[in-house]
Amino acid sequence: MANVAEESKEKHYDVDDFLRLPVIFYNVMGIAPYETDRKPTIWFQIYFVLNAVNAVLAFTAEIAFMVNTFRDNENFLESCIVLSYVSFVVTGLLKMCAVMYRKPKLTSLVRQLRTCFPSSSAKDQEEYAVKSYLDRSHMYTKGFGGLYTITYFAHILIPLLVYIIQSVVLQYPDAEQIMPFYQLEPWEFHDSWLFYPTYFHQSFAGYTATCGSIAGDLMIFAVVLQVIMHYERLAKVLREFKIQALNAPNGVNEDLRKLQSLIANHIDILRLTDVMNEVFGIPLLLNFIVSALLVCLVGFQLTLDFNPEYFCKQVLLLTSVLFEVYLLCSFSQMLKDASENVGHAAYDMDWLGSDKRFKKILIYISMRAQKPVCLKATIVLDLSLSTMSIFLGMSYKFFGALKTMYQ
Repeated sequence: MANVAEESKEKHYDVDDFLRLPVIFYNVMGIAPYETDRKPTIWFQIYFVLNAVNAVLAFTAEIAFMVNTFRDNENFLESCIVLSYVSFVVTGLLKMCAVMYRKPKLTSLVRQLRTCFPSSSAKDQEEYAVKSYLDRSHMYTKGFGGLYTITYFAHILIPLLVYIIQSVVLQYPDAEQIMPFYQLEPWEFHDSWLFYPTYFHQSFAGYTATCGSIAGDLMIFAVVLQVIMHYERLAKVLREFKIQALNAPNGVNEDLRKLQSLIANHIDILRLTDVMNEVFGIPLLLNFIVSALLVCLVGFQLTLDFNPEYFCKQVLLLTSVLFEVYLLCSFSQMLKDASENVGHAAYDMDWLGSDKRFKKILIYISMRAQKPVCLKATIVLDLSLSTMSIFLGMSYKFFGALKTMYQ
């Protein structure tokens, strides 16, 4: 037992520990989000092609079914449900395309994270509180990923369970075979063995879209927490800075050297945030727009008709989308607060006895920290907790317009 305890104390963490879960979700789709020493095998690439073809075929059939339902104008509720699924699939596929397009930038970001990450020594890991931030990262990523995974399985299992209960347990003669997302395919699947392969085809396409949506958000959470870790460590070091100018013969030069090192560290963190926003700007904008549309559509569906099967699935989807937007806004607010905290720490430190050059350099950090950083949905929107109210306002406007059209 003592040996186990000693090993756990000596264990160190690295960037891969933060990124492991989002990388798993990317790999499930056949995507390597950034370059590593391990090259993708030919089977991994073939799997991605098959996965992409299956998702595109399902998306095309879903669009055709949505057009038919809107054209018939018989079941407006079903049309809205399919439109919400289409919106979700579009987001997932576009996020996949965005990460593939930005792969060189994401690779550069991961390399910079590795460069800035504390060494494997216990002292450095403790100074940065790496384990604490890793635990927080796991809490958010596993919680959010688990919620979306439950939502996905609810959508694919509920229709199948309803059919099995009706046909096998209750033995209804008119039990209907219902697909999880849409009811149109180029082939006839009703009352045929093709029902089960078709069900798997739609379910796997839905899983691809779900993983595409989840993986990007988990990557954002993991990266932002690391950046916050660096900001908080910098603020801590500034507050605990001990001026040596009056206590040592060479104290002035030593103070200047340490402060210059901290300024260089601050510049590295700022570069990290710039690259981070460049990589994730488009996915964040897609999240914000499509999530507002999804909240509107799902909320509208819940006001039209109460169906136990639809209600459970749609409430889970609504909860997942709202939780996703809240987490993104909350993480951006934490990043903003952490960057501002550097300026406060520079003011709070014991700088009265320092050299004039030290004070002038310290002003540089304070001035730069007055412009806090945050997650940016391109140049369109800066995310914070106040953005959540903008999001809810947009969703309500969409909801009101849709309700007026329906009436």
